[in-house]
Parts: sequence; C-alpha cells; structure tokens
Amino acid sequence: MNTDLFMDACCFACGRDNDNGLHLDIKKTDQGVTALFRAPAWCQGYEKTVHGGIISTILDELAVWAAYHAGHKCVTGELIVRIKNPMHIKIPYSANGSVIKAYHRLVFAYAEILDEQKLLYAYAHAKLLKIQ
Repeated sequence: MNTDLFMDACCFACGRDNDNGLHLDIKKTDQGVTALFRAPAWCQGYEKTVHGGIISTILDELAVWAAYHAGHKCVTGELIVRIKNPMHIKIPYSANGSVIKAYHRLVFAYAEILDEQKLLYAYAHAKLLKIQ
C-alpha cells in the first residue's frame, strides 16, 4: 500500500480546528498516550449518556496515537470495543492507549477509558495496519 498520511488540525477526534470535533488533547506518556476529556451534551445517545460511537471514536484515536508515538504510522483495520459501564456527558474521564506488539505490517494496540476513581468504562483492542 502506497498511502501518504496527512495529519492536520481538522481531525474529528483530536483536531483543534474542527468546530464539530471532540478536541482531544492527546499527550505522550511512558506507557503510550493519554487524554483527559468531558463529553459535551452533543455527544449524547440516550439521556445524559455518551453515544457508543463517540466512545468507539475515542478508543480508536488513542490506539492510533499510541502506535504513532511508538514510531508506526497506521490506520485502523479492526477495532473490538467493549463497553463495561455507561458513560455520562459532562463527567471527567481519561483515555489511555498503548501498543501491545508490532510486527511486519501490523500493530496491535489497546485503549481504555477510566473515570477519576479508575473505574473502567470501556476498552478496545485494535489491529492497525502500517501505511509507511
């Protein structure tokens, strides 16, 4: 695959210039990456509950950024999401991502969302495809 990766500030998940985005501020850590966030009301599915698609987007973004900071430019090939507890809008959460292993053209990553008490709300296993 001969694909160029163009990163800019318009990404729905992390882009600062996307007025309709989540504006995740993703930081590198010793274990991978992390982001603190509060889902605004427009992220709602059921009453005061974060939509599952938004949860999946956050997990996907953290997995790909973990791979990127580990030196792998990737796109998501497969994302398996498990939601353990309903997330609520306007409540602070942290999302974390890390690379489990990388070989050949594949990177396996893990991402999770926790509340301030470290209760697990959702997690994902991602199979990422290296593009460069």
